[in-house]
Amino acid sequence: MRYSCTLLAVRDMDRALSFYQTMFRQEVVCDLGWNKTLSCGLALQEHFDRIAGFPESAISFRPHDMELYFETEDFDGFLRLMEEHPEVERLHEVQTFPWKQRGIRIFDPDGHLIEVSESMETVAFREFDSGKTVEETAEAIQHPVEVVRQWHRHYEEGKQAQISVCGSDCSACACFGALCKGCNAHEGKVFHSPDGCPIHRCVRDEKHLHDCGKCGQAPCGIWRKTRDPKFTDAEFEQNMAERLGRLKENGAGE
Repeated sequence: MRYSCTLLAVRDMDRALSFYQTMFRQEVVCDLGWNKTLSCGLALQEHFDRIAGFPESAISFRPHDMELYFETEDFDGFLRLMEEHPEVERLHEVQTFPWKQRGIRIFDPDGHLIEVSESMETVAFREFDSGKTVEETAEAIQHPVEVVRQWHRHYEEGKQAQISVCGSDCSACACFGALCKGCNAHEGKVFHSPDGCPIHRCVRDEKHLHDCGKCGQAPCGIWRKTRDPKFTDAEFEQNMAERLGRLKENGAGE
């Protein structure tokens, strides 16, 4: 036996479906007319009283004894979406729970309670960014050390994935995120260099290496030609040293 789905009774299918499509980017994966299954596995059921065989008056649309729970890696993005839809009823505004997670509770058009919170892995990443160890993070977010240790591996893997071929840490750039996913994700063709970064092209396309640390010639003339003009001479020398050290420290391509 296996659990199949959660079914919600709805009074107006079009209204309920529009809500879940707009707020949660859900798609209909099975359309049975009065019953529609969404991509998250949730099923919306119109005329539930007729299906179940009890009076319509017996349906309670605001029971307050359960909630649907959604997590997101982009909680701030969801809050911006909420600002665009002031008609969505809130049980409470954004709260930071004792386990460091931010969340908000809202109601769907039929009064079903929904919690939307940032993922706990995101919360753990924030603690790691602040310098906390696995054990300290586990205590702060009230999760088992074994789970937090796995998240820490993901955290370290993600950091290494954002080290570009020249040793720059793309995640530290103010443009990283919505504007740019990083040099590796764009294969060197980032927004400020649409024709491709000369360093990336040299390393990957011409020398077929993983990064400049495998070349042995860095910092080379290409590094100096692509220097960020905001740096002074001393700052640029320090920047290059940091990039080389980062490549060595992370063992990129090993």
